[in-house]
Amino acid sequence: MTKASVAAAPEPETVDRPSEASRLAMTGFDWDGNDLDLLRRMISRKDVDLETALLVFFNGAPGRFNLIAQSDLKPHLRARCNLLDSIHRRIVCGFYLPDTETGLGRARTMLEAWILDQESDRLKGRGGRWIFDREMLDVPKITAAPVVPEPSPLHETLIVGFRQRFGRMIRRDRQIKPVCELDT
Repeated sequence: MTKASVAAAPEPETVDRPSEASRLAMTGFDWDGNDLDLLRRMISRKDVDLETALLVFFNGAPGRFNLIAQSDLKPHLRARCNLLDSIHRRIVCGFYLPDTETGLGRARTMLEAWILDQESDRLKGRGGRWIFDREMLDVPKITAAPVVPEPSPLHETLIVGFRQRFGRMIRRDRQIKPVCELDT
């Protein structure tokens, strides 16, 4: 990597959302006919939003493989499950962020159905390989930028911090008589 290529690379803040064409390519991906490495490269980009990642995950038909052990799968299906595992891990750990305009969008109903199915499986004593938390459904649509409180002036912060540290020093040096149950 040369200095010129590093200088020409866009800053992280300037990277745009994926284009509609790339979103359609990912969500309309043919899991059975296309190369999974291509999808792996497309879905691992930082600019993919949560709705797109969930749609790609559910288009991979994870329900077919959810209750099957990895060792029981045929080799060509193992690659598919490995990609589903990878997408699931990224979704759960927060790699994909929700779009500020759509939230979960079209993926909300699929995620709700998946969570209901996993809860019914749990009641039957079964557990699938891809578990989603119900809190994921609480992803709101953000219509305005969050309000950031104004910082207090620097000198007030320094004075408050000094008072707190000084108070801790005094309390630490003070001898405290232990309470005895027989004294009362």
